[in-house]
Amino acid sequence: MVSLFDIVRSREFHLPLLVAACIGAAFVWQTPVMYVIAIFFGVAALLFESYERVRLGKWNLDYLAFVTLATSLVLHSYVAGAVIALMVTVSAALEKYGTARAEKTLRGLLENIPKTVSVTTAAGTHTVSIHSIRSGDVLLVRPGEMLAFDGYLLSDRALLDESNLTGEMEPVAYAETAVLKSGAVNVGKMLKLSVLGDFEHSSYRKILSLVEEGTAHPTPLVRLAEQYNIVFTVFSLALAAGAYLFFGDWQRFLAVLVIATPCPLLIAAPISFIGGLNKAARKNIIIKSPMILELLAKTKMFFFDKTGTLTLGEPHLKKVELLAPAVSKEKAMAIASAIEWHSLHPIAKAIVRECAKGDGEALTADDVEEKIGIGIFGSVLGKRYGIVQAEHTRGSGIIVELISVSPDHPVARFFFDDVVKSDVGEVFDYLRERGYGLGILTGDRKVSAERLFGHFRIPIYAKCRPERKTELIQRYQREGKLVGMVGDGLNDAPALALADIGIVFSGTDNSAAIEAADVAIFGHNAWLIRDAIHIGRRSYHVALESILIGIGLSAIGMLFAFFGFIPPLYGALLQEAIDVIVIVNALRSTY
Repeated sequence: MVSLFDIVRSREFHLPLLVAACIGAAFVWQTPVMYVIAIFFGVAALLFESYERVRLGKWNLDYLAFVTLATSLVLHSYVAGAVIALMVTVSAALEKYGTARAEKTLRGLLENIPKTVSVTTAAGTHTVSIHSIRSGDVLLVRPGEMLAFDGYLLSDRALLDESNLTGEMEPVAYAETAVLKSGAVNVGKMLKLSVLGDFEHSSYRKILSLVEEGTAHPTPLVRLAEQYNIVFTVFSLALAAGAYLFFGDWQRFLAVLVIATPCPLLIAAPISFIGGLNKAARKNIIIKSPMILELLAKTKMFFFDKTGTLTLGEPHLKKVELLAPAVSKEKAMAIASAIEWHSLHPIAKAIVRECAKGDGEALTADDVEEKIGIGIFGSVLGKRYGIVQAEHTRGSGIIVELISVSPDHPVARFFFDDVVKSDVGEVFDYLRERGYGLGILTGDRKVSAERLFGHFRIPIYAKCRPERKTELIQRYQREGKLVGMVGDGLNDAPALALADIGIVFSGTDNSAAIEAADVAIFGHNAWLIRDAIHIGRRSYHVALESILIGIGLSAIGMLFAFFGFIPPLYGALLQEAIDVIVIVNALRSTY
């Protein structure tokens, strides 16, 4: 946890410390010139910030602070001016420090990526830069090293720590030919990896692209703050002018301006949104820009892709039905696993995975032959067996049969189905309680989707090809609604790009979907959808609340100054207190 001492000694706070030193020296040695120097430091900071903003095509919001500092010099109210200078420099430092901390948190996902890798060829093993690696190269990944590339596992097994990607601390085991993602850490034995694509298209490089893009967009609420600032500035100048015209008192004029200095207005939105981005990154949710936080708060219609988004996206064995009295469940599983070990089909992987959980005998298969569209066949314990798809599924998901070829008779039937992710129901309840419209999109048959999601009573759009998904989104957009899309695969990319807000779950083959989306979730827990939306809602509301608190407290203080109850020095101290209140309130979005 970062301490106050760590914050103050950061380079962003060098100028505020210098201003504070000038004020301290002036107070101790009674030298007004040090107050003047402090004021000039504040003016210089404002001029530099104005130049930077104008260079970026933005209007500077600190003209009230500039007028206040200039007035304090003219009226020789050096103490009040010095306090305002300290407030201005501290506000700017806090914003810069918050931005730097947020970027550091986001980039922490990448700081352990190796700069070189060990590539093995017929000539031997040598170390090269990651940028010289191409698709198909074979890498050696030592224990404790991070995978710099996506690729196919060439070793028999691999044990990986994927907490960088999914947030799950439990190591994950993979078998030969599995697709491994860059960013995972090898916590098992040395493994061989056949590179899939280059570094620029790796999973971790996609995260870096999102991080870089996330710092390049202005946030609409900052523009909203500028709109508030126009009204606030006119009100403040009119009130300050009235204080002089009605009472003929320049001190009241300065006191109103001192309290009107719009630092709370300037820092509330950036701190709140930076806090939201920071909080999302800690949950492995990468949000492309602060603008997305506002869209997450305002979008009230969400479509969800089914497979891989609401479900695990892979078949799981639900039941085994024995058809040959002499064969036990354990033996049927062992025979099927021995044959399917030679296949890359998702059903084969599910059988092998389920068999590995038990304590049954491990068998091997010979003369394995896979016939596309028919099944896979092999010899186990001297008998010929085959695994084929059942002719009648009866709407019960995927069913395959283990058959004995000679003599020809069924041995067992395996029932598979996709599995709904945990917390999906809670996510739907959270959104419906807040008035969201929901819909489920699937390329599957409606009967299959109804079997898994019918009890949620949410509209299901079945047999949806990519163009159908975009048509549905456009239909609701034409009604004037902001529409969100949550998906995970390449077929979701057009819908993710078209939607007002696109949320994608990371995967091994969805780089196009990640590029098209506004929010990337690196994990599989459905509850992260709720977290992303909740963070957007909270960040937006805290930002707006902080702006209104700052304006309200400043307006009250200005009225007291108008009637002569608050002199310039106490007005500066009051404005400093308002700053602290606004900053503390805006920081609530971080937690």
